[in-house]
Amino acid sequence: MKHFAHLTSRLALTAAAALLLSAMSAAQSLTNYTNFPMIGLVRGQTLQINLVAFPPDPCIATLGFQNVDGSPVGTTTNVALQPGQSASLALNGNSLTSVPAQRVEVQPTVVVAAGVASQCSASAEIYDNVLGLSSVAVPGAAGWPPDPAFGMIGVTELQTVRLNVVAYPPDPCVGQLSFVNAQGVQVGNTLNVQLAPGQAVWLDLPGSTLVTKLGQRAEVQPVVTAPNGGCVASAEVYINGLGATSVYIPPDPCSASASCAVP
Repeated sequence: MKHFAHLTSRLALTAAAALLLSAMSAAQSLTNYTNFPMIGLVRGQTLQINLVAFPPDPCIATLGFQNVDGSPVGTTTNVALQPGQSASLALNGNSLTSVPAQRVEVQPTVVVAAGVASQCSASAEIYDNVLGLSSVAVPGAAGWPPDPAFGMIGVTELQTVRLNVVAYPPDPCVGQLSFVNAQGVQVGNTLNVQLAPGQAVWLDLPGSTLVTKLGQRAEVQPVVTAPNGGCVASAEVYINGLGATSVYIPPDPCSASASCAVP
């Protein structure tokens, strides 16, 4: 009888361990769309993270924001969402700058709880503080390829193209930022970057350096050269004098058949 009880106890422990390993494996296999590049905003605007628990799983995570130095800004919040539930966290641009039209680049962060089966899907948006109208919407990504790639972007005399890059933890970002025109010729300045994890920087290309008449357009391509990966980029077109973003282009996410190098 004593031997039988001992055997039963061992079987129970084995079954518990198998269930734990199965749960951990399930948690690791779920894909969370919760990663973001840098997003710019000005005074009079708000950046908001939205998070939803994608059925049939819950979503347990911490929401927050960080600046170009990788330091937290604004508040953070912990959420434990049941399937189908959602939550949001907002960061008012008025708390970041007192200068009208001065742009501030911020990265939304969503840290999914480790070891727990969570299915989280995030989005970020910029909206006007007075009217509440959204001007930018960015989907969360599972990750990005190691070599950021962009198509052509149009800009006028009244706009500026900005190329952002952030070193996505735990990796540094070492490379070069630049722009090329429709002929593949470099235009504007280049910027060599060497960023520690969490740090970010940007390179601007004013449209007035490319066209001289109102209504004229120039097509340019943002280029990020980062041989070792670790760099997550985004491109924005903003209105000179107002600072507000008129076009936002996130990096291409990983394809279903490719492995995500970041994060």
